Formats: sequence, structure tokens, C-alpha cells
Amino acid sequence: MRQRKLRFSSLEKLCFSRRAQGLPLNTIIIAALGLIVLVIIAVLVQNQITKSSKGIKQVEENMCEPDNEAKPIGTDCDVIYASFKDLKPGFICCRKGTVK
Repeated sequence: MRQRKLRFSSLEKLCFSRRAQGLPLNTIIIAALGLIVLVIIAVLVQNQITKSSKGIKQVEENMCEPDNEAKPIGTDCDVIYASFKDLKPGFICCRKGTVK
């Protein structure tokens, strides 16, 4: 008895001749490592933003007095160079006890 050969169209050959192709394990590992690195970078950036905003807020709230002395510009003293909320124009912040 003669076996009958089945004939497939081109489309059927493409569909049935391929074996299951999944992602290689190396690709999955590299993608997972990349994702972990992105998460770590995101956390570090968030921490730096938080620190910067706290520093900016602190600068806005700096007060010269009572720890130091507000003196007119030209006073001979150890000047503290910063932005102080309580200083009026024409004044500098001197360390307490350093006015000469």
C-alpha cells in the first residue's frame, strides 16, 4: 500500500514548520538586570531631589539673629556669607563677638 503525501500551502508550511521559539534565558536575565538598575537610579535621583529641596527650604529660613549680629555694610567683622531672611538691605551678618 502506498502512503499518500499531504500537500501543504506555503502559509501552512510556515505555520507548522516553526518550532516554539521563546526568549533565550540570557535575554530575560539582561532585561531583569536592566530593570533593577533603572529602579536603583530612580531611587537615587529621588533621594537627591528630596535633599536639595530640604536644603533650599533651609536657606529660605536662615536667620542672622539671635545667634549672630546684623551690622551695617562696612563693619569690620567676620562676615557670614549667606542669604538671611531677617537682614534689611544695607546690612551684613557678623559672627557674634567679632566686631572690631
